[in-house]
Amino acid sequence: MTSPAVQVTPVRTRRDRREFRLLPHRLYADDPHWVAPPNLDVSRLLNPKRTHAFFECGDIQWLLARRGQTVVGRVAAIQNHAHNKHHDDRTGFFGFFESEDDEEVSRALFDAAGDWARARGLEALRGPTSPSLNYETGCLVDGEPGAPFLMMPHNPPFYGRLMEGQGFSKVMDLYSFYTDREGHNIDRWRKLGAKILARNNATLRRFDTSRFRQEIQLIVELFNDAWSRNWGFVPMSNSEIESMARELRPVFAPWLCSFLVRDGEVIGFWMGLPNYNRVLIKLAGRLLPFGVLKLLRAKRQLKEMRVLLMGVRKEHQHLGLDAALYGDILETGQHGIEAAECGWVLETNTPMINTLERAGGRRWRTYRLYDKQLTP
Repeated sequence: MTSPAVQVTPVRTRRDRREFRLLPHRLYADDPHWVAPPNLDVSRLLNPKRTHAFFECGDIQWLLARRGQTVVGRVAAIQNHAHNKHHDDRTGFFGFFESEDDEEVSRALFDAAGDWARARGLEALRGPTSPSLNYETGCLVDGEPGAPFLMMPHNPPFYGRLMEGQGFSKVMDLYSFYTDREGHNIDRWRKLGAKILARNNATLRRFDTSRFRQEIQLIVELFNDAWSRNWGFVPMSNSEIESMARELRPVFAPWLCSFLVRDGEVIGFWMGLPNYNRVLIKLAGRLLPFGVLKLLRAKRQLKEMRVLLMGVRKEHQHLGLDAALYGDILETGQHGIEAAECGWVLETNTPMINTLERAGGRRWRTYRLYDKQLTP
């Protein structure tokens, strides 16, 4: 008996939204390394009232694939107006892709996403970005086994094959580096950092929690300047800044963030977060009623962090000050941090890659972005 054909339909009802959110729980049921995203975060994105900050600059069509009555795949077709305005192009995006290892399913999903994008005048489909490069990005294609660090993707090895089978090809790789204190000469980096700072009349200062909102605003301003030349970069919107400040406040660790000050001007920064995935992996997406308390309790107990952001203003990027920031990252051992993931880093960002490798970091995972033309 032949299997029913795959049908793809938009997410419309509360039941659809629930099935979209819960599909990964079934697909990854036997994967000990998968970390369920908090249900509250996914539900807020799926909320038909479009309250998530991304909707200030983009649109999303959520799609579900069913074979008969069984949900077998999902994807989001995305129009990022901010990206297309900033880069003056007509690129569509896809994200939140999950599927059984079935080419019929992936074909139906990507055909539907492509049709939605073409109907809006978009000429290419790129991803996965969930929902943009400022959030979870890339398809894991290579690397050491284990659970992902906070806000990093995790997927079965066949996802890349499914995407390539539907005409997608690599457009950019994102590298992630792993570093621990055992692999570094801490004293050497401490001396090197002090020398670089003195040579440039620069100092480092910690995040000031009494000015939380202003400090987050400063981080975003520095990020928008330092990353402005990077491939795919899009400045964060005011709504995203407000959302970032609101969501970070309870889980933020101020001892994992420093600002670089030169001649009285703040010109650079780095920011990390404890690797809360060590806790989230045990919660299966359930933050209520006690999951949030477990996260907060773990803040000072976790021995790993993810370095989320790091940058120096463009006019100061030729002075080697990134090495001083990296030396400061190593000093987090004073706060119990023994290992960190630094990522992601564009494969074309040779200066940052060289700095991380010179410092003893090793490239341990590769995440790929794919692209497919929708028009001749």
